Amino acid sequence: MNRLVTIGLLFTFLGFFYAEEVAGQFVEFQPLPVNKFKKQVEAPNQRLQSKLLLPIWDDFSQGMDSTLWDFEGVTFSETIGINPPSLGVLVLNGVDQNGKPYSLQPKDQGESDYLTSKSIDLTSLSSNQKNSLFLSFFWQSGGKSEGPDTSDKLTLQYLDENGVWNTIWTKNGGPDLNREIFFQELIQIQPEWQHADFKFRFYSSGRQSGPFDSWLIDYVYLNTNRTGEDRFFRDRALTQPNYISLGAYAAYPWFLLDEFQEGNWSRVSNEFNNLENRFRAMEFSISAQDEVGGNKLSINLNTPFDPVPNSLERRTFEGRSFDKIPSPQEETDYFFETYLTTGDLRLFELVNGDTLWYDQVDFAQNDTVRTDFPLRDYFAYDGGTPDYAAGINQRSGQLAVKYSSPKEVFLKGISIQFTNPNQANQALDLVVWKSLDQRPVVTQQIVIPPFESGSEFMYFPLDTNLRISVEFYIGFTQFTNDFIHVGLDKTRDQADKIFYNVGAGWVANEEVKGSLLIRPHVSSTPPFEESSLPESSFRIYPNPVINELHIEGKHDTVHVFDSFGREILLERRKTEKGEILNFEGQLSGVYVVHLISNQSTQSVRILVRN
Repeated sequence: MNRLVTIGLLFTFLGFFYAEEVAGQFVEFQPLPVNKFKKQVEAPNQRLQSKLLLPIWDDFSQGMDSTLWDFEGVTFSETIGINPPSLGVLVLNGVDQNGKPYSLQPKDQGESDYLTSKSIDLTSLSSNQKNSLFLSFFWQSGGKSEGPDTSDKLTLQYLDENGVWNTIWTKNGGPDLNREIFFQELIQIQPEWQHADFKFRFYSSGRQSGPFDSWLIDYVYLNTNRTGEDRFFRDRALTQPNYISLGAYAAYPWFLLDEFQEGNWSRVSNEFNNLENRFRAMEFSISAQDEVGGNKLSINLNTPFDPVPNSLERRTFEGRSFDKIPSPQEETDYFFETYLTTGDLRLFELVNGDTLWYDQVDFAQNDTVRTDFPLRDYFAYDGGTPDYAAGINQRSGQLAVKYSSPKEVFLKGISIQFTNPNQANQALDLVVWKSLDQRPVVTQQIVIPPFESGSEFMYFPLDTNLRISVEFYIGFTQFTNDFIHVGLDKTRDQADKIFYNVGAGWVANEEVKGSLLIRPHVSSTPPFEESSLPESSFRIYPNPVINELHIEGKHDTVHVFDSFGREILLERRKTEKGEILNFEGQLSGVYVVHLISNQSTQSVRILVRN
C-alpha cells in the first residue's frame, strides 16, 4: 500500500503549532534545552575573589560554569555539535533555558540568548601583555539542529569603561556555512579596550519563536602572550559520551542479566581529538564498576593507539570485547569509564626560570568520560537524557515501542518522559500489546501530571498482574490532534522498534531516527498478591470522579495514592452501605484506591476530574 508521509522539523510550545495543518503523522521536533552545570570545588579565597583573572579557559566538557559566565537562555548539549573540539558545547537559539520561545509570533526577529563573561580585571597587565591579549573560540552553524538563516547573526561584544557594549565580531548565517565544521576565531583585545571590569559576551539574533537558527560555541580561551597564529593547544580531548549497549539496550533489569548478558555486550567506543599541531603518542584505558566502586572490571589498561595520533587528528576507537560483567545482587548502576593517558597538564609559563602553573586551565579535565549503564527494574533503549522529542498528531492515534524479555516476567509499570509542560492534564490510555495484530492485553487510563521542562521520567504503575514473555509492545493512545511530545535519544538509534497508528493501521517507523523514552518496568514476582475478595464484594462509583467517590461493601481500611505514589488523606463519611471519599479540591489525575479486608487487598484505579 502506498502512503504519503510529510516529514519536517516542527516545534510546538504553549499550545501553538506553527506549521501547515497536515494529516496524522509521526515527526521529530527541534532539540530540547539541557542545563548541566559544572560541579564547583571551592578553592581557598574563592569567595573573596570578585573578579576573574587571566587566563580564562572553558571547553564546557564539565558543563556550564557559573563562576565564569552569566547564562541568559543559553543551554548545553553533548550531542548536537558535529565534530566538536571536546565533549560539550553551548547552544544559542530562539528559546530560553526552559525551552520557552521569546515570542509567540512566528515571524518575530530579534536578540535572544546571551553568554556573558564575569568581570575580568585587566589593570595589572604589562605593556607586552596588553599587546598580546587574544580571545579565541570555536563556533558552528546549527550542527544537528536547524542552522541560522542569512539574516541571523552571532555577535561578539566587549564592555568598555563607560558600560557600553561594543561589537568586535559578527557572523551571519546562511546555506553557504558548513554545518559540520567548528570554525575557530582568534581576535586581539586591543589595549584601549582593557580595564578593571572588562567583560565580553556572545549573543544570537534571529527568529524568537522556537529553537531555530542555532549557533554552537565551544573552547573559549582568553590570555596574554599570544599571537595571531596561536590556534593550537597542548590538549587531547574525548569528544562524546561512551557508547555501550547490551544487545540493543542501554539499561537492563538486574535480575535478568545472567539470562542474557554473555556475548551480547558491545565494545565501549569513543572518539578523541588532538588539538595540537604535532603528533602525540597516547594510551587509553577502559574500566567498569558499580555505583559504590565494587565489582570492578578492567577492559583496557594503558592500550597504546596504533598508529600514533597525528597532529590535529580526530579518531574513533573502541575497547576490547568482553563477555560479561559481575552480576549484581540488587539494583545498581554500572559505570563505564574511558581515560586517555596523554601527558596533558595544567597550563604553565616559565617566569624568570620558575614554572608558574595555572590551575584554572587544566587540559587533562577532558581526558576522562564516565557513562552509566543502569541495572534496575526496567529495559531501556535510550541513554536517559532526551536531546530531541517526537510524537504523533492524531486523535485516537497510537504510539508503541517493541521490547523483548529472555524469560517470562511481570510487567509492573511503564515510565515515559514527556517533554512539553503545556500538555499536562492530557488524558491518555496506557496500552500493552503482546502483538500489534491482536487486541491490547491492558488498557489503562492515565493523565499526564503537571511537570516542569527538563523533568524526569513519569512512572505509571499497572493495576494488574500481567505476565509477559518474548516480544511485547508498550505505548499509549492519545485523544487529541495535537502532538504529544515524547523524549527522543538520537545518540542510540533503535528506530526499528517504534510503531505508530494514525488511522490506517500500524506502520513501522522509517521517518524518525533514535529511541523513544518509553520504558517497561518488570519484576520476577507478581506486583500484587492475588486478592481473595471476589470482584462483586465492592462497588466503587462513579469513575471518573467529580467530587465524591462512593465505596459500597465491607472493608477494614482504605488507602488512596496519587499518580506519584504519595498517600493522600481525604475527608470521609460513613454510609449504610460503606463510605464516601471527598475528592473536592484535589488535582485532576489518576488515583489508586487500596481496599483492605481480612488480610486481603484490592486495588482500583480511578480518574478524578475537577
